[in-house]
Amino acid sequence: MTTYAGTAHVNNMRGAAAPRRRAASVRGAKRTSRNLFIMFVSLVLAVFVLVGLSAYAASLQHANNVLEEQNKSLQAEIFSLNSQIVDETKVTKVEQVATEKYGMVYPTSENCIVIGKDDTESENLAATIRGEAYN
Repeated sequence: MTTYAGTAHVNNMRGAAAPRRRAASVRGAKRTSRNLFIMFVSLVLAVFVLVGLSAYAASLQHANNVLEEQNKSLQAEIFSLNSQIVDETKVTKVEQVATEKYGMVYPTSENCIVIGKDDTESENLAATIRGEAYN
């Protein structure tokens, strides 16, 4: 009988412990499913963030390509303008514009004023030039 009572006591303990284990396993299953859900949501959010960042990087790359093309166009225009400046500032071009547009000519001996020691020493250079210009 002792053995039977001992066995009954062991059976009672197993019966009493089983509901606790089930409750603990249910809580563990809920915790595990909650953790899996959180991980799934986090993974989905991470994928969306990566896709969004990838799209943003692509749009930035497109804008960069557009700016590089504009930069190349502007550099070509600058080169063209610099070459035009060089062409327009050459002495032959300046002489051509001066003679054709403004009627300028190289001075001759009749257009020159000779200043020498024969002039009166009391007059200065400016007065001599003014006197020759208006005579």
